[in-house]
Amino acid sequence: MIDTANISIRAGNGGEGCVSFRREKYVPLGGPDGGDGGKGGDVIIVASEGHHMLTAFRFIRRFKAGDGGNGRGRLKSGKSGKDCILEVPVGTIIKEQDERGKEAIVADLKENGAKFVLAVGGEGGKGNKKFARSENRTPLLAEDGEETSEKNLSLELQVLADVGIIGKPSVGKSSILRTCSRARPAVADYPFTTLEPVLGLVDVGYKTFVIAEIPGLIEGAHKGSGLGHEFLRHAKRTEGIVHLLDGTSDDLTRDYNQIKEEMLMYDKHLLDKWEVIAVNKVDMVANENQKQEIEKELLCLLGGGSEEGKNRGKIHFVSAVSGEGVNELMQELASTLTETLSQKEISAKRTENNPPVITPKPRMEKVEVIRQNKLFLVNSSKAERIVRKAKTEDKIILAQVMNELKRLGVIRALERAGIGSGSTVRIGSWEMEWE
Repeated sequence: MIDTANISIRAGNGGEGCVSFRREKYVPLGGPDGGDGGKGGDVIIVASEGHHMLTAFRFIRRFKAGDGGNGRGRLKSGKSGKDCILEVPVGTIIKEQDERGKEAIVADLKENGAKFVLAVGGEGGKGNKKFARSENRTPLLAEDGEETSEKNLSLELQVLADVGIIGKPSVGKSSILRTCSRARPAVADYPFTTLEPVLGLVDVGYKTFVIAEIPGLIEGAHKGSGLGHEFLRHAKRTEGIVHLLDGTSDDLTRDYNQIKEEMLMYDKHLLDKWEVIAVNKVDMVANENQKQEIEKELLCLLGGGSEEGKNRGKIHFVSAVSGEGVNELMQELASTLTETLSQKEISAKRTENNPPVITPKPRMEKVEVIRQNKLFLVNSSKAERIVRKAKTEDKIILAQVMNELKRLGVIRALERAGIGSGSTVRIGSWEMEWE
């Protein structure tokens, strides 16, 4: 089952601005007419019901949006770069590592059609028309396009269902799902027949809900034994759980506690979900006395034997083969689910432990100067984009560059940092000696 993937993405670079002047007959003093570069394409992720696994990211793991086109004369702007659109299944979580190496959620796509911009395309560079001033009518400057950087992301699919069926291997989860819905999971008399979660739509009168079979859990599942991690993560998205037990087991208490322990060790919040216990293979249980003993034993597990615990719900005896008790079980699930959704305040309990949510930050230009003896390093993307295209060996162009650096606040920042004659200024790969 492909329900995790690691990918690299990069938005498109911005196009270069153009240096150009109007040249037409009878217009001897045509002004600047250099167009702007086009914006780079964005990387956008979209949740789609047409996808069920992350298989598409198994072999192709690097994605890049289109670069913006370069500006041209006659005020012609470059074309915007083509967006890169990635389609993923509904229920996909996108994570990115922050500066401290901790994973944080970038987006959680819970609804069909939900979109999120993972990487914003670079800004297009300004053409020389944008540098025209009253004191400079013949600007020889244009901006380079903004360059983007690569991001490494992890995708994780968590199946979206209202109710999850959990239990040990071979207790009859697939058979119950086939009985209560139109889902057709594989059924066989050996463990781990189901290797991925299966969804089914259940109709109970005028109510419908989605039920998911969470494949069998074994001891050590929280450590990843078997396919534990892959399965337990899908239980996190359900509102409630049907804990299915094998009525022919010689120790139901042991079976029940083992699964609960694995859930606790994986994520303690799984135990906050409401739970219904169902005992399968009732057709193989000998008599009513035996069923009463099983019910008494399991009710003690739910509520410690107290009256309050017994009022939390009855134990359902079902048979996936004959269908006995399955309809009553589905009716209780529908009723409990309706009550839960009407009081929807569930997520408030979990906000303290949720990772921070990252959204694309707005671009805010901030000039920073780092002094290293007589070397002054300027950190300013705007300034770097200007000097990268400028031919500063020309004194006229250099003078225009200095005026633009002054407008951006770079000169003031250098003076505050204590720059003096004989010092070196470095902006990106460009250097000059301060006089």
